[in-house]
Amino acid sequence: MSAARGPLGQAGPWPVVLVHGTRTSHSQWDLQLPALRAAGHRVHTPDLPGHGARRGEAFTLDAAEEAIESAVRRAHEHTGMPVHLVGSSLGGMLAVHSATRLGDGSGAGPRVLGSLTACGAALQPAPRVARWYGRLMRATDLDPRMGSGGDGDLFLRILGPDGARAYLRGGRADPSVIAPAFAAVASLDLRADLRRIPVPVTFLHGRRDQLRLHERSFAAAAPRGRVELLEYGDHMVNLKRPGRFATDLLRVLARAEREQGTAPVGP
Repeated sequence: MSAARGPLGQAGPWPVVLVHGTRTSHSQWDLQLPALRAAGHRVHTPDLPGHGARRGEAFTLDAAEEAIESAVRRAHEHTGMPVHLVGSSLGGMLAVHSATRLGDGSGAGPRVLGSLTACGAALQPAPRVARWYGRLMRATDLDPRMGSGGDGDLFLRILGPDGARAYLRGGRADPSVIAPAFAAVASLDLRADLRRIPVPVTFLHGRRDQLRLHERSFAAAAPRGRVELLEYGDHMVNLKRPGRFATDLLRVLARAEREQGTAPVGP
């Protein structure tokens, strides 16, 4: 029996690359993997430098870009299909920047990127704000409820047992990654990057997400940008409301595939 053909003539749903946020790892997405795979998506979850299996490495912008872009290119090479790139928080901001370098099939390279979804990542941090937010994140380690290595009662109370387990399973990055990670995103012009992304771009946020301050101007900057505001959840929505979030993410990805199926295809 031949495989079902999807938009642009590819077989089946497109592969997905999921990029985690600051100080967590690939395991941030543990609770979404079953639903994505059940829907037929091949899923790749790279670790950023300084995080997860790469905790011994220094965080640099170049290394972070390489981690994201190589994961997308591998997913494309394995399937021949465009790739959905999804990033959370820091991973979402970095994904915006990397999306400009992945080619759109219009002569700059193969159609590697199919869509971009940024979760909790609609903020253009100024260097001063980035430094302040970094200090705030470091200060949380001083709370005795965090426990040794951040595995204490506070994580359980905020995320629940399943969310805390997913957040921490791949290891929690050392606080030393915070300053270079925030300096990296503060050095980017994310609105300028968005103007160069021709594929569907969705800012997928919980209503109480504190990093959605610039969502309207970000969506307006992208040629095919939109805001998808969820009536539930905050910055940790994929960990606190994993099932509902997975359903909404699958809906966003399916819509992008339909839209790309009717878009002109470059050479």
